Order: sequence, then structure tokens, then C-alpha cells
Amino acid sequence: MTGTVGPVRSELSEFLAGLSWPRPQSPEFDPEHAPADPVVLFGTWLREAVAAGVPAAHVMTLATVDAAGRPDARVTVLEDVDEHAFWVAASESSPKGKQLGRVPVAALVFHWPQLGRQVRVRGTVRPADAARTEAAFERLSAHARAEALVDRQSRPLHDEAWLSNALGDPTELLELEVPGAASAPAWRLWGVDAGRMEFFQASTSEHHQRLRYSRTEQTWTTELLRP
Repeated sequence: MTGTVGPVRSELSEFLAGLSWPRPQSPEFDPEHAPADPVVLFGTWLREAVAAGVPAAHVMTLATVDAAGRPDARVTVLEDVDEHAFWVAASESSPKGKQLGRVPVAALVFHWPQLGRQVRVRGTVRPADAARTEAAFERLSAHARAEALVDRQSRPLHDEAWLSNALGDPTELLELEVPGAASAPAWRLWGVDAGRMEFFQASTSEHHQRLRYSRTEQTWTTELLRP
């Protein structure tokens, strides 16, 4: 095995050297006229990403930290957003949920390459209340709710047949639920209260633009960053 590491790395290095950054559409973005509230700008950019044909524009990278200070990251879905927080879903028993609960800080990255745009969010984390979690749980597909009820995410899979049997027909498992309530007690929403947000706009002609919002007690302050 050790004898193949060098050539493989060399071939991969050559392959990477031949790749280039995609040329985006680079829509107009004037930081001077950006809204005072970054969530408003995020909503505009999200809608424009969908209109431009970006697949799964609501998908993002969620970065967390474990109790030992080691970083972790994964791609997940934005469940909701409001004036206070960006909301994600995770079982309290999963590695993601444990990290969000025990070290309540997180960062998010949305990447829309067709537009040359990124949005970065960083802030503290808090669990949603029961009503909000239950409402979000009810919006899940039958299969997703069944998986949440089984609640074995990220655990070693020793017997795939057991998992198939446990899930079975989602409608049969969901019949065990209490009507109108979420019966997956470990599943919940987590809100990332944005303390800082950055909007990155690539440019094909001039320098890239980076606009950072920082939250104060009453409002947001903005500043331009070097690309």
C-alpha cells in the first residue's frame, strides 16, 4: 500500500492543477445599497439562486465543534430562517446534535457557484421550543419521519436487513405516533443566531466583493473586506 501513495498523489495533484474556478454569471451587487438587515439580503440572494437554476439552493455546509475542540462539517438542509436565526434539524443523539448541544456555536456556508456567490454565517446555537420542533417534524416526508422515529443516525450499521425491517412501511410506523405531536423526542430544530454574516460576490472583471455584517445590541454594522 505504501508504495502507491506517491504516484496516486502525483496523479491527483496533476488532475487538480488542470481544474479551474467556474466562471459565474456575476450579477450586479452594489454593497453601498445593501439592506441594513443581512437576512433580507440573504432572502434576495436565495431567491435569485433558485431563479438562476442553482440546484438545491437551500443546501449548506454546517460546521460544528466537539467537546475536545475538534471541528466537524457536513452538508445539510436549511429548514427555516427568520429575523433571529437559521434553523437546522438534528437528532440529539447524533454526533451533529451532540455537538450543537454541548458546544453551542456553529458556522454555515451557502455556495451558489453559478452566481459566484457565497454566504457565511457564524453564531451561537440554541434548541427550538417544542411547538416549533413539532411543526417542523410534521412537515417531513413519511420516510424521513420514520427514520427519525427509529433514531439510529450515524451509528454503525451492522445489519442492513435490520434497518430495512425497522423502517418497513413508513405508514405502519407512523401509525404509532400521537396525532398532532412529534413522537421522535430526540429529533429537534436548532437555531444558529447569526452574530456575523458575510456576503461574497465573485467578479470576472474587477476584484471580488466581500460585505460583512456584525451584530450589535440594537442593529447591524457593515464593512467591506479585502477579497
